[in-house]
Amino acid sequence: MAKKDLFENMNITDNSYLLDDNLLASEVKTGRSNEETVKLSELEEFPGHPFMVNTENEDFEELVESIKENGLIYPILVRPVAGGEKYQIISGHRRVAASKVAGLSEIPAIIRPMDEFEATVLMVHSNLYRPEISIKEKALAYRLCHDAEKHQGKHLGGDTAVNIGEKASDSRRKVYRYIRLSYLSDLLLDAVEKKRMPINVGIELSYLTQKTQEQLSEIIEEYHMLPSIEQAAVLRKLSIEHGDISKEKMVALLLGEEKKKAAKASVSFKKKDLQDFFAPDTEVDRMSEIIMQLLAKYRDGALKDFID
Repeated sequence: MAKKDLFENMNITDNSYLLDDNLLASEVKTGRSNEETVKLSELEEFPGHPFMVNTENEDFEELVESIKENGLIYPILVRPVAGGEKYQIISGHRRVAASKVAGLSEIPAIIRPMDEFEATVLMVHSNLYRPEISIKEKALAYRLCHDAEKHQGKHLGGDTAVNIGEKASDSRRKVYRYIRLSYLSDLLLDAVEKKRMPINVGIELSYLTQKTQEQLSEIIEEYHMLPSIEQAAVLRKLSIEHGDISKEKMVALLLGEEKKKAAKASVSFKKKDLQDFFAPDTEVDRMSEIIMQLLAKYRDGALKDFID
């Protein structure tokens, strides 16, 4: 089956899906979906929904005001769950949040029976084309598609996460890098999201056990330092070979590297190099004392007339 068939079979044509009145009308007219009015109390969020609903920006406030004046124009997409007594939101989490703020008790919805795999694909696809999608959102969204396909044992058109990624202009390699990041703990993934930690470091650390990642987060917070790509690669190797890595071993690795860097940056003199400047019987400690005194004068500008 060609890649495009995966989306054609689900009536996904482009990123205008669920935003186009004609497409919505077609869903209802063909009997594939039913449009009804549902109570907000009957709605459930999609489990593990990875996309943040920002309720504090100007766009959300404008949506709330529009709903107050005109009601909800575009119906949300849901699927029946719990024997039809509840409805799981597939597309429209933001519209639902705005409707609640606007004081509505019920809203229009396209009700479409679908299995978990199809629901996951539609949920991710309908959210992935927003103007601003974070690294964390993409990582968790691609992981949801990947896991849903694996769980259902479905292989429609190949790799579902990759197919969706290509429609969002993400290559296969990028999709799997995002999926890899989803294995990071919340704190480490947030560090990548806020660009405190490079993506390649995060990918290496994603192979650590959750216990090790939690301890590493404590070390990062305590010592205010992040692993380098070389240190992250060593941690990955240790984790693959031994599982959990002790906090003490990680501290030794991270601080050991810092000591090596400090040593490389230090300045030292050999005694024979200083013999022309001191009497033969001058002790090393006395040499050091005199050098430090001269350096202090240099710092304070007292030797500027003698330095080229």
